[in-house]
Amino acid sequence: MKIDILLSTYNGYAFLEELLQSLINQTFSDWRLLVRDDGSTDKTLEVLNSFREKQPNRVLILEDDHKNLGPKKSFESLLNESKADYIMFCDQDDVWLPEKIQNTLDKVLEIEQQHPGQSVLVFSDLTVTDQNLKVLHSSLWKYTQVNPENIRNIYRLLVNNPVVGCTVMINNAVKPLVLPIPERAVMHDWWMVLNVAQKGKLGYLNDSTILYRIHGNNNMGVSAAHRKFYLKRIFHFSATLSQNRNAIKMLKSLDFPLSILKYLGYKFVMSLGKILGS
Repeated sequence: MKIDILLSTYNGYAFLEELLQSLINQTFSDWRLLVRDDGSTDKTLEVLNSFREKQPNRVLILEDDHKNLGPKKSFESLLNESKADYIMFCDQDDVWLPEKIQNTLDKVLEIEQQHPGQSVLVFSDLTVTDQNLKVLHSSLWKYTQVNPENIRNIYRLLVNNPVVGCTVMINNAVKPLVLPIPERAVMHDWWMVLNVAQKGKLGYLNDSTILYRIHGNNNMGVSAAHRKFYLKRIFHFSATLSQNRNAIKMLKSLDFPLSILKYLGYKFVMSLGKILGS
C-alpha cells in the first residue's frame, strides 16, 4: 500500500539532509515524498532536487506561483494533491526513527479493522533533542505537561492538544472532513484532530517515533508551562480572552456545536490543576 509523506519546506537547508536520510532508513519502504517549498532563499531547493535525482520514483516536488503561504496553507496544498490511502506529515528539521512509518501504520490498520469505514488519525510521542540531536527529554508529552488522553474529551483537546503534526498519519477518509482548511484554523494539525475527534477515530502510540529538534526557529512549540503564565491566565480574564482569541475563532469555524463558556471553564480548571500540581 502506498503512503504519501507531505513535507513543506522553508529555509530548511541546515537539517534537511538528515531528515531525508531518516526517510530512506525506514523499515517500511513503499512511500512517496510529496514536497512543496514555501519560498526558500537558502539551499533548500538544491537539497530537494538532489534527493529527487537520487530517488526519482519516490519524490514529487510541487511547483506553483503562490510562493510563501505559511505552513498551514502549504500543507493544505499538499493534502489536496495527495491521493494516497494513507498520509503522513513531515517537518524539515526532525529525524524519523526507523520504524516510525511501520508502527504508525500498524496502529491505523488496527483502528480501521475495529471501525471499518471510519476516518482515522494516529499520532505519537516525540523525543526532545537539541540542534545536535543530543537528547534533552525522552518524552515531549512529559516535557510540555500534556496528556495524550485529552483526545477523549473535545474541550480538553481544545485546551491542551497533545498532537504534533509531524507524528500524524491519517487515512484518506479524513480529507473530506478537514478540507478546505479555513483561515480561522490555528494550524492544520489542530484543525484535523478536532474534526476527527468528533467525526472519526483517534489513536496514539505511547512510544516516540521522532527526534524532535529544538533550535532557534521552533522552540516556541515546546516551551514548558510556567507558573507565572498560569496565574496570569486564571486571575486576569481579559488576558485569557486575548491569549485564546484565535482558538475561539477556530472553535466557531467547526461545523459542530461547542460552548465557548465551557471551553473557557476547562481552560480555568486545567490551568489551576497545573499550578496545584507544580
